[in-house]
Amino acid sequence: MRRLLILAIPIAALLIAGWLVRNGAIAVPPRWNPWAPLDVADQPNLLTRFKLARLERDADACLDVLARTPLRFRPLPDREIAPMCGFHNAVTISSADISLGEAITLSCPAAVALALWERHSVQPAANRLFGERVAQLEHFGSYACRNVYGREDARRSQHATANALDVAGFVLADGRRVRVVNDWSGDSVAAQFLRDVEAGACRYFDAVLSPDYNAAHRDHLHLDRGPFHVCR
Repeated sequence: MRRLLILAIPIAALLIAGWLVRNGAIAVPPRWNPWAPLDVADQPNLLTRFKLARLERDADACLDVLARTPLRFRPLPDREIAPMCGFHNAVTISSADISLGEAITLSCPAAVALALWERHSVQPAANRLFGERVAQLEHFGSYACRNVYGREDARRSQHATANALDVAGFVLADGRRVRVVNDWSGDSVAAQFLRDVEAGACRYFDAVLSPDYNAAHRDHLHLDRGPFHVCR
């Protein structure tokens, strides 16, 4: 009984503190408040993934967060063209702080994850390693109604619900190109950059697949906000 009481006291204290924070009786910075909206401009912390996951259950809140990012986007009407193929609460993104070339279609939470990754992983790594900003992200697309690896007997890909993006490479402001297919292996600065941005993507996306995963990903980084958690 005494042991249970010792455990119960701090748990009760945490619950009371949480209630006081949620109701505004205790003021904490929004980035450390679990109930405050996610702000992509804030430095990520232990609550970032929690707040990002919460957006999957609140479409309006997700669009509000996305509206405060540099992404230029347009909400899309929900669409279903086949079983487990289509999208809900998705947007088409024409550009961000960096050029995207062709517009991409992503679920809103995946778009927020993209904005977090670009701001807190991609650009800092480029500035640190190249002394340049990334001007363009090169990609192989996002939404596509297909199964994993295009196999008829496979489960649906996260691309089928606009929940994934395949990143082929980057173009720096000075025109230099860094491509997964050419620069992933070795000890070059470009290889270090790609591994840094891959590790950064794992903070915001649930599945990040690289050339180290299998041959099918030899030329791109697959990023998705799906149900499986893997970073390789």
